[in-house]
Amino acid sequence: MKFHFLTLLCGVALSAGLFTACDDTASEIGTSIAGADVKIVVDSSFTASGKTVIVNTIRPKTSVQLIGRISVPEYGTLESDVVTQFLPSTELDTAEFTYENVDSIFLNLRYANSAFIGDSVAPMQLSVYPLTKQITSDITSSFNPDGYYNPTPLGTRIYNASTFKGETTTSKEIDVKLPVELGRRLFKAFEDNPSDYANGQIFARDVFPGLYLRSTYGSGRLTQVTVCAMTVYLRKIYTPAGEEKPDTIDAEHLYYLTTPEVVSNNNIRYTMSDKLRDMIAQGHTMMIAPCGSEIEFTFPLQDIISAYRGHKGIAVINGLSMSIPVDSIENRLGVTPPPYALMVLKKDRDEFFAKNKLTDNITSFYAAYNSATATYDFSSMRSYITTMLEKDEITPEDYTFSLVPVNVSFEQLANSGSYYYYQTTTSETESEIQPYATSPVMADVHIDKAKIKLTYSLQTQK
Repeated sequence: MKFHFLTLLCGVALSAGLFTACDDTASEIGTSIAGADVKIVVDSSFTASGKTVIVNTIRPKTSVQLIGRISVPEYGTLESDVVTQFLPSTELDTAEFTYENVDSIFLNLRYANSAFIGDSVAPMQLSVYPLTKQITSDITSSFNPDGYYNPTPLGTRIYNASTFKGETTTSKEIDVKLPVELGRRLFKAFEDNPSDYANGQIFARDVFPGLYLRSTYGSGRLTQVTVCAMTVYLRKIYTPAGEEKPDTIDAEHLYYLTTPEVVSNNNIRYTMSDKLRDMIAQGHTMMIAPCGSEIEFTFPLQDIISAYRGHKGIAVINGLSMSIPVDSIENRLGVTPPPYALMVLKKDRDEFFAKNKLTDNITSFYAAYNSATATYDFSSMRSYITTMLEKDEITPEDYTFSLVPVNVSFEQLANSGSYYYYQTTTSETESEIQPYATSPVMADVHIDKAKIKLTYSLQTQK
């Protein structure tokens, strides 16, 4: 069982006081003030306080399908099934084949070798059902598929995490054979009206609403599926002109795929363990996901502003950071703290996810879990404090935050070299931040022990 996460890249913010720009690095501190009377002030006397907030429903937008059921005594019980639409290919091979040449159709579920948690040899049964009406983009993790699917399965498959068709050194695949009539109906729909294949929403509305996938036998394992597709196999038997013996043309096409452009949802049911409930009742601040808990906390903004404005002289903000220590909770299946935490103003939390926003380092920040120090380090908060210093009035909405376990997705950017050297390098930037919904995670978060550090350069007046 192994999960891989990417590290956090710090951004650049603006300074305050004299409103000069500088980076959040120690080597740049104080460069905006020159003179012999400059000193560096580092104030870490601030404390935060918070509470655990139970979260029963999230709005996950993820291309990772979580399928199965697992029970971890220290964590609780987590079940997940999937409803998903498909993005169709805009071109089918109608020059060579017709719908009558569809020989078979398979659902293909692929996942990385280590992308599961639980018992690798426990037998599980996956059942596949057709959706009977279109699911909508405002779907949430508490979605109940009753009334949205035909209870007669299109296909079933007994599987475990040890033996699969299509196994490679990096991935494994669960294949479920679907009725050939489905493949022929989908192919004929394209023959009759290719515009129905123009995009995923038209396809889901007018041709094929999608599939419902759930475990109908077995427990003890959750699998993270990263590729969900349908492959069509075509066979044409014909007699070439001037020949007596028939010939065969075979083709294999992946015509239907789950992608971020269509709706795919993990329907999650989580029952928290007594151990975690007791810890919350005792006052622990906890991050538990999916659909467990997050933290609401008060950032000491007013204390920081008072300390900064209490100086005598000319000052420039150089940095503000917050490092939050966490404890892992011992358990038998290696459930870890969330890979990322989002710190967002409570008033903006719901809108942040509903509008698929990215962090701006003023109202929202994210940090990767640092396993070496067991902390979440929010190091680029300078723009936040400079913005607050410019306000005429500070209200609780300005310093009440939510700390949310999240997934952070990245995309690679190419950076061209100089005119003389045609070297290209790549860098990563975050492309999406969503509530964490792809495996069990939990952490005991010590908000009250967070190290909050304000750094500024001070030139005292003579």
